[in-house]
Amino acid sequence: MTPLNRSVAPTTSAISDISLPKAICEIGPSDIPVYWLNGSTEEILRLEFVFNAGISKQKQLLIASATNSLIQEGTLTRNAREIADGLDFYGSYLQTRCAVDDSQITLFCLKKHLNKCLGIVLDVLKNAQFPENEIDIYTKNSKQRLKVQQQKTSYLCRRAFYKEVFGEQSPISSFSESGDYDKISRETLLGFYSQHYQNSIKYITISGDVTREIISTVQEFGGNFTLDKSINSYHSTKGQTENRYIHKPKSVQATLRIGKKSFNRKHTDYRRFQLLNLVLGGYFGSRLMKNIREDKGLTYGIYSSLESYLDDGCFYIEADVNTHKVGIATAEIYKEIERLNNDLIPEKELHTAKNYFLGSLLRSIDGPFTIMDRNRLLLDYGLSENYYSELFTLIKETSSEDLRTTCNLYLNKNSLVEVVCGG
Repeated sequence: MTPLNRSVAPTTSAISDISLPKAICEIGPSDIPVYWLNGSTEEILRLEFVFNAGISKQKQLLIASATNSLIQEGTLTRNAREIADGLDFYGSYLQTRCAVDDSQITLFCLKKHLNKCLGIVLDVLKNAQFPENEIDIYTKNSKQRLKVQQQKTSYLCRRAFYKEVFGEQSPISSFSESGDYDKISRETLLGFYSQHYQNSIKYITISGDVTREIISTVQEFGGNFTLDKSINSYHSTKGQTENRYIHKPKSVQATLRIGKKSFNRKHTDYRRFQLLNLVLGGYFGSRLMKNIREDKGLTYGIYSSLESYLDDGCFYIEADVNTHKVGIATAEIYKEIERLNNDLIPEKELHTAKNYFLGSLLRSIDGPFTIMDRNRLLLDYGLSENYYSELFTLIKETSSEDLRTTCNLYLNKNSLVEVVCGG
């Protein structure tokens, strides 16, 4: 074998196209959509059971996330340990997730044990009991985690930013206090569970080593539920925003967040804004990193981000800096935004950003699970199945002039709110 010559860089080639394998939809009993994607060489499966049970559906703080977390902590016939041990016996496990727009329960299992594992999942979804002792443990642990979080400037800054940008009533700014955990009761959990989990499902996904027999099995499982046709509608109406400073005594570090309410990925300019965000602060080679980290040494890391929700969105820049350097960091951030508003991005810099963007997109569809994740974005936002090939073309064709126009439309100092938490 010829030894590697590490003095010579490996060859590279341009990305010519991106084609996302499409998840196939089959409607089962009770009209439950089952989306499946076959693509694994191993006999493993991931099943996602998606519910309209996100934070936007709760009428009491913490109920959505607490229900999602405690749903597998005991049923009529199994306690929490028996559920965990029963799945572990078959080399399987459950994950739960509760977000603003929806919630899900995800099963990872071996193909040959699917039927047995689905029996446990069905028990969890139909017969969860939310035992008082499990609620007490959850409450105690959550209050302790919150206490730790409330000592961090990053948490306090993030909480204030979302409340300022989206308003107090938006589910996106739904932050709790310690006393809110004391208001969680078994009755409220059972009520939310009964309304949003026990009888209806939004849809089911299967990815991995999928066969016709598995699809039929999951369709039969879905027949135990009805289709949840409810929709989310919570568009925030926050108007004028104000800069805020949260005093954190004795803190030598401050967290700075600058941003605004924007739009989600259904907006026509979202994809171009993604590339602009990348150039500004979306990766390690961004302008903010080069200026504020590399040149000025004001922070270990600074980044900008776009967040998309089904009914809203926001843009922000965040960094942790020395309390006495906040003014300098803020001025440099606005300086970089101003440069993007006035000057064209050099062709070499734009070429590098485009290659990074497209390379990251390719890495994000490596394997059936991540490909299904991308399909879920199309499904949830009602986007075209050609969305990613169109994104590829748009990014390749975007010019410096296009990005300057985008920046002038959506990024200027007067539209941004500053939130700082520190000493």
